[in-house]
Amino acid sequence: MKEKIKYIIKSLLIGIFGILIFNLLGQFINIHIPFSILFILLIGFLRLPGLILSLLYLII
Repeated sequence: MKEKIKYIIKSLLIGIFGILIFNLLGQFINIHIPFSILFILLIGFLRLPGLILSLLYLII
């Protein structure tokens, strides 16, 4: 039980920092990902594929 909570918190933090870093780098090419719970969970649990799916969702 403790490991699952630790994994969830770690995934949420990875999602938040992933969006933050992408937005900092994306400001030069005018692309950003909004801070919503959907994108935080998607990027947090899927990591790089989640980031790519988020970008595809925002572009289409």
